Amino acid sequence: MVKDRSWGDRGTGFTPRKEKSFGRGSRWCKRCGCYTSNIRKYDLHLCRQCFREVANSLGFKKFR
Repeated sequence: MVKDRSWGDRGTGFTPRKEKSFGRGSRWCKRCGCYTSNIRKYDLHLCRQCFREVANSLGFKKFR
């Protein structure tokens, strides 16, 4: 399920001046859509929770 990414009034009365082009709010997880702890290394673009779920299927191995 993908979240709504449109900018503008979402019922809060707040209208941002411009779209976010850097920082935490500009990137989201391609799997679940959240904005927290995005892993961008190797162009994964996954949050850490989704990465832990799919790491084995991507070929990552846990050594500890």
